Amino acid sequence: MTTVVLQDSDATRRAGAVLAGLVAGGDAIALVGDLGAGKTTLVAGLVEAIGGGAASSPTFSLVNEYPGGRLVVWHVDLYRLEREAELVELGLDEVIGDRRGICVVEWADKFSVLPPDHLRLDLAHDGSTRTLVATGTGPRGQALASLLAAELLGSAS
Repeated sequence: MTTVVLQDSDATRRAGAVLAGLVAGGDAIALVGDLGAGKTTLVAGLVEAIGGGAASSPTFSLVNEYPGGRLVVWHVDLYRLEREAELVELGLDEVIGDRRGICVVEWADKFSVLPPDHLRLDLAHDGSTRTLVATGTGPRGQALASLLAAELLGSAS
């Protein structure tokens, strides 16, 4: 487990862009962190780099779909959900694992929605500086975590 320091929001967007170059159809990504930690900023960089256009927070829509790029990006935000029963309405079972795209879930620690093999990104902030810790929960998630950490640490030097 490696901690990567992201100096500002631009660095957080770049981390998302780096991740965009690593993901493949069917990948699932958990984003965990407090408000303001950079979850949506990272997704904005990822979506833009994949070619899906400008991303925005799905806090009120709960799921945003960006179909215009190399992969479809389903961007899910569980922040406003209070009960597990509400998950059924999101239709996550239809998009998680779909090879046409990737599913990125903010506040993924609220409910167990991701498959056993996924990438988990823990983001934290202290003023303008953020940290990112990438871990994987299965072979694909671990490979993505290692590749992402190596790419980000390599670009920081």
